[in-house]
Amino acid sequence: MNQIVKDKMAREIMVVQNDKIFSDIVRESKFYNNDESNFEEKFLNNYEYMVRWNAEVNFDYKQPIPYWIVLNENNEIFVYKRWWSWSNAWEHRLHSKIAIWVGGHIEREDENLTNPISDSLIREIEEELNIKEEDIKSVEAIWYINNESDEVSKVHIWVAYIVKIHNSNYELLDWELDNWEFVSIQNLEKMIESWDYDVEAWTKIVFEPVKKYLIK
Repeated sequence: MNQIVKDKMAREIMVVQNDKIFSDIVRESKFYNNDESNFEEKFLNNYEYMVRWNAEVNFDYKQPIPYWIVLNENNEIFVYKRWWSWSNAWEHRLHSKIAIWVGGHIEREDENLTNPISDSLIREIEEELNIKEEDIKSVEAIWYINNESDEVSKVHIWVAYIVKIHNSNYELLDWELDNWEFVSIQNLEKMIESWDYDVEAWTKIVFEPVKKYLIK
């Protein structure tokens, strides 16, 4: 394990007790929406911080992972390929994969933000996509994704945000994000179905909800 990964795993990240998250709702593997429970409010009212090494194996807690799906003015989706080698990403199995989302853990350095979840998301968008806050039209939490099928998923809960921007003339600043473009939902579906593209699992999971969001 290289030093970059070791440093990441030693940082304190946001965690929330499962009993607080699922106090009024059944805990299961599914997409939850805002009508079922206000997860973001639960996170903000009950979060604490834990060293990531410990959080990854503590099944009494979930780590909220905000991630964003960017839509340009034509409702085209930001699609990119992760850098194929020398990545400092924790999960090496994601390398060279086609994806539509970017996100990450909420660290203690974000605790002074008004909303550590959505505000840290906006900061990441600016840092990785070079999109300024004034270019963002809206940020909307759409789904909360819980998965109890494996040990990694059991300690995470994903918060999916749709981020609408004014245009798509941006230069990526994060070297882990390789080739990118904005594509229509129809072309993204073709990519998922084609053997020519290696689309990562979470993009496949969120594809249908994104499609329903765009085609109403």
